[in-house]
Amino acid sequence: MVAKLLVTGATGFTGYFVCRELTQRGVDFDCLVRARSNTQKLVKDFGVNCVLGDLNDIDSLRNIFPNYSTLINIASIGFGAAPIIVKAGEESGLERAIFVSTTAIFTQLNAQSKQVRLAAEEAIKTSRLNYTILRPTMIYGTPQDRNMIRLLKLVEASPIVPVFGDGKSLQQPVHVEDVAWAIAAAALSPHADRKEYNLSGGEVLNYNQVIHLAGKALGKRPILLHFPQSFSINFLTIAERLSIKMPVKSEQVARLNEDKVFDHSLAAHDFGYAPRTFAQGIAQEALLLKRSNARQ
Repeated sequence: MVAKLLVTGATGFTGYFVCRELTQRGVDFDCLVRARSNTQKLVKDFGVNCVLGDLNDIDSLRNIFPNYSTLINIASIGFGAAPIIVKAGEESGLERAIFVSTTAIFTQLNAQSKQVRLAAEEAIKTSRLNYTILRPTMIYGTPQDRNMIRLLKLVEASPIVPVFGDGKSLQQPVHVEDVAWAIAAAALSPHADRKEYNLSGGEVLNYNQVIHLAGKALGKRPILLHFPQSFSINFLTIAERLSIKMPVKSEQVARLNEDKVFDHSLAAHDFGYAPRTFAQGIAQEALLLKRSNARQ
């Protein structure tokens, strides 16, 4: 009988936590992985069955999807595979399909990835699939993330933290465990069919406050050194044109100075989403970083 869930992107940062959440809930699932993927930790920690496949190969998906009732697609839809996944899912008769997108689609910047993701979401929303689209804000939570760990390490190493802009742009980072919880909850919810949800963190802060809370979590009191936004972007743009390697890119500075606040009340209403505050989440990550440093 077809009953299992199939998870893509399981070997990624968020994917690991989704697998943990599904395991804790007693959900029967397999993971679709590429032949070159390192699945050792997934198998060791959760005993999952890994199925070899390729999200860019529709024939591969046509062979795999009929064995499953629900797809949880954590693999990025920003690389152009969404139409292939949608088509294979429609042909295979998937009962549910959960797609993880990002609130970055709402940026006012003319980023190339934005157009790809918008096209991916359009393919999903105009399909016959019983879809759910989930859009997390910036995800953080462990020393393996690619976001807050950089800030924590900088605050730990230096008493002065450079800020490109006035630091007053609003942020709402979301902890990876809260994202994983929401993905599993949405997949199992009878209320999430053909809906879109933003998954933001439980606390709205400006960037200056984010830095100070990161410092507090580490027992530090960072001094913020502000650089004008326009000067910073112009300087970095020139450096990029000259192929000078810099620690940040001009687009990252522009994105940092956008407000990134998103309402998650629909997710709260439909499946009980209740994310932790940033103060709680960054304290957890700082503790993990300290433990990691102590082992080295």
